[in-house]
Amino acid sequence: MQIDPLIRAEIRVVRRVVVFEKGRDFLPIISLVPTEHITAPVIFVGYGIAAPGQGLDEYQGLSAAGKVVLFLRGQPKSFAGRVTHADKVRTARAKGAVAYLTVTGPILSPYEQRRGMTTRPVALYEGAAPAALPGLWITPAAADAILQPVGRSVRSFQEEMDRQLAARSADTGTELRMEILARRLDATTSNVLARWPGADPALREEAIIVGAHHDHFGVQAGLVFPGSDDNASGTAVLLEIARVFATTGIRPKRSLLFASFAGEEQGLLGSRFYLAHPRHPLSAVKAMINIDHAGVGNGHIVVGLSKLEKAAAQAAAEKVAAGDKLELYDLFPGGDHVPFAEAGLPTAAIVTAGPHPDFHQPTDTPEKIKPELLAVVTRYTLALVWALANDEP
Repeated sequence: MQIDPLIRAEIRVVRRVVVFEKGRDFLPIISLVPTEHITAPVIFVGYGIAAPGQGLDEYQGLSAAGKVVLFLRGQPKSFAGRVTHADKVRTARAKGAVAYLTVTGPILSPYEQRRGMTTRPVALYEGAAPAALPGLWITPAAADAILQPVGRSVRSFQEEMDRQLAARSADTGTELRMEILARRLDATTSNVLARWPGADPALREEAIIVGAHHDHFGVQAGLVFPGSDDNASGTAVLLEIARVFATTGIRPKRSLLFASFAGEEQGLLGSRFYLAHPRHPLSAVKAMINIDHAGVGNGHIVVGLSKLEKAAAQAAAEKVAAGDKLELYDLFPGGDHVPFAEAGLPTAAIVTAGPHPDFHQPTDTPEKIKPELLAVVTRYTLALVWALANDEP
């Protein structure tokens, strides 16, 4: 079933209606949800953290059931624990929320801008149940509009929470309306998997998953969409890393599972299907590394991390003389790493930095791919895979 992405969002502030504009006020984070019209009150839950054992429960005293939760990106400066965006979404879902709003800065990374906003349909595989909440990443200005009845700005809340670790949650007195439309189209596609067994008898049942999606848009309205950067480039990196191990015979301590995912452009279809039908126990997966958009850019590598230490990502870059070419971020909102992060697994999303002007265009053609970038990404990814598979610092 194809899902048309979120097309409208508006808030009702007292008797005033404020319409959110996609691209200016929010980026839709597309989840696999059926046709739905959501109208619900909005509650502000600080950073969206429910960790009473670590001194912070921002849901205490508030019921999120049937409501939209609004929370800040990141975590308070004085919070000793570690929480990811996927953790916050899982918490919101467990608390009964019907949608979420994440407050981020007005400027996102180029990858977030490319992956977060789309007008293309996503999909559900047969028998799949929606696993995630619909959500928006919104600007501070949009958040301030929501908080207007409270008489506070999002910055004032953030400054208080950063000064003193305490919940600052509140009922905003506003109502959000979101519309998601769906239509059905049946089709068949396949993931392709390969396993490289580990050498250590004590660790070979554990695995590092290395993934890249092989699908694109094909032919639409008579136009060919080659998908050379998105994501023939990532697929080439995946195949080259697999070739290195297969031809040299070198085995790390842990096993490697190479996954060429289908249906990424239709809403992470292949990776979500894998999570529902894993070929390797998820409890034994130590990390998932995803490669996407690896063929053009400014020569730097961008890595989005969830539950993986930045020191490990940086060390891998140093080993291949790419330490000055690495840019590290937190979890990116789109890509085949997201379902794994939502499942609580450590993930790394690897892309090339800089402009990708032909993203999702018929002009994403092979001659624009830079082989030297593919080489840099391949060496870096191989170093990171090797380090994680061998517990190297």
